[in-house]
Amino acid sequence: MIKRTFFLFLLVASTVSAFSQEAADRAIFGAFLDYAGKENLKEKETGERVASIARFFLKTPYVASTLEADGAERLQVNLRGLDCTTFVENVLALHNLLKEKAPDFEAYKRILTKIRYRNGIIDRYPSRLHYTTDWLLDNQKKGFVSLVKMGPASEKFKPNVNFMSTHPASYPALKSNPAFVAEMAIHEARLNKLSLKYLPKDKLTDEAPFIHTGDIIAVTSATPGIDFSHLGIAVRQNGVVYMIHASSTGKEVVTTEKSLKSYLLSVRHHTGIVVLRPL
Repeated sequence: MIKRTFFLFLLVASTVSAFSQEAADRAIFGAFLDYAGKENLKEKETGERVASIARFFLKTPYVASTLEADGAERLQVNLRGLDCTTFVENVLALHNLLKEKAPDFEAYKRILTKIRYRNGIIDRYPSRLHYTTDWLLDNQKKGFVSLVKMGPASEKFKPNVNFMSTHPASYPALKSNPAFVAEMAIHEARLNKLSLKYLPKDKLTDEAPFIHTGDIIAVTSATPGIDFSHLGIAVRQNGVVYMIHASSTGKEVVTTEKSLKSYLLSVRHHTGIVVLRPL
């Protein structure tokens, strides 16, 4: 019943203009709070709670570039359509919202802001955590996630990012503000001095015992100038790891039909994973 109600909210939000976008988001938010109460999410273990929140968004339409808006940088709230990054951000924000004494819409926006922006502060376009390396390390520092050790098969990973500063025409804010391009280049240079560990996809097993249900899967990329190409939430079924994610090919939030390993092997530009555990 909850899923059906949530789907109706999405349908109304996408086809009827009588609701403002904020009203539609607030309606979905209210449906989530109802879901959280009926599923007793506050009492679940962290991983199960995160996975349950991810499942709430199943069938939500995939919508790309919802954070790229005209005008000054501001928090973009969109529960009506998600890409892989906003899906994970919203799951993490709602997970942390359930720890609040007053889990209202304003608290949700405050937490989402803290997750999405460097040091939790909106300060023009470059303050958003555009690169996943920046996102995961900043959110580790803020105490939202921890990096998971993936065993002796993991290898050194250098971000090697430069895509935004070398392709400013792909980003309206950079195209119209050359000074932002220079700022992004400074952030890229900072990130490129860092080193992480990743697990190549051919060394991952279907069982991947170090991955827990509810972990965040960050998928590394072979695309020049890009560090990560995808994000999702891990779930275990019969001992095998799958992933809930906002799929650009499936056009909605789905659970992978194949194991995480098989999914990664099926996408040429996916090279491996970094795993983060929500706290």
